Amino acid sequence: MSNVNESIKSLILIYVKENYNQYLLDNNLKKIDDNKIRDVIIQIYSQRKDHLKEFLKHTLKKVMKEEYIGDLFVNNICMEIFSDDEMCINRLTIEIQNYQKNI
Repeated sequence: MSNVNESIKSLILIYVKENYNQYLLDNNLKKIDDNKIRDVIIQIYSQRKDHLKEFLKHTLKKVMKEEYIGDLFVNNICMEIFSDDEMCINRLTIEIQNYQKNI
């Protein structure tokens, strides 16, 4: 079970970083100003939240194959993760701030 949770956490971070990189590309930026990161995260989060859920299901099915935990289980995990939008936005903001420091 903890292996699945770690996989989901890793997939979310990959997804966020890919969307971050796409945002930079779309807006011809090298990085997002620190004071604008939260606003960008809010924008991307609200637009991509449902897509992230589908990404998680699809990717976990591919990775886990016959050991896939099932859509219902993934949906329940997603409901738990996304139950507090403010916490998710704060966490993603911190992740992007840290990511930008290290690139």
